[in-house]
Amino acid sequence: MKKTKIEQRIKNAANAFFDNDRENFGEESLSFANNSALLKQETAERFGEKGDVLIKILRRTFIFLPGVFYLFFATIAIFTFELVQNNPLGLLAAFIIGSFMTIFGIGNLKNPKHLAIPLSIIAVSVTTFSLFAMFDKSKYVFEYGIYFFPAALIAPFLAKSLADKTDEIKD
Repeated sequence: MKKTKIEQRIKNAANAFFDNDRENFGEESLSFANNSALLKQETAERFGEKGDVLIKILRRTFIFLPGVFYLFFATIAIFTFELVQNNPLGLLAAFIIGSFMTIFGIGNLKNPKHLAIPLSIIAVSVTTFSLFAMFDKSKYVFEYGIYFFPAALIAPFLAKSLADKTDEIKD
């Protein structure tokens, strides 16, 4: 009786590695390891990571970048031209559209702390206009204001990291 149990255990152990009937393990055989479910899962995860990176690049290129450009120069235009200042609906629309584009580009619309993203762009554009107005060169703000545009691109990332860091501190 003991001999039968030992032989049965040896046979089960050998079958676990060399038998083609692998229903319990979810695999067909050891020779087809490249078709394993684990390898398919890892491949799907790699494609998912590449897809996330692609989505991030597309969001930053086609939503965030035009949003920063729009919000930066719309804010400068509001301070420069009196025609724009007299239209509160246009002013509100410019801020709302630019804010949503920038928040959706790099932030999260559900996180209220990410309102710092468009506010940082507005702060850079107000600083730019103030610099030109201080030297009575406000008519050149659109010609030379483009040199301050890289600061408007960097400021939202700094504001987002600061807002995310304050979330981590509270948690």
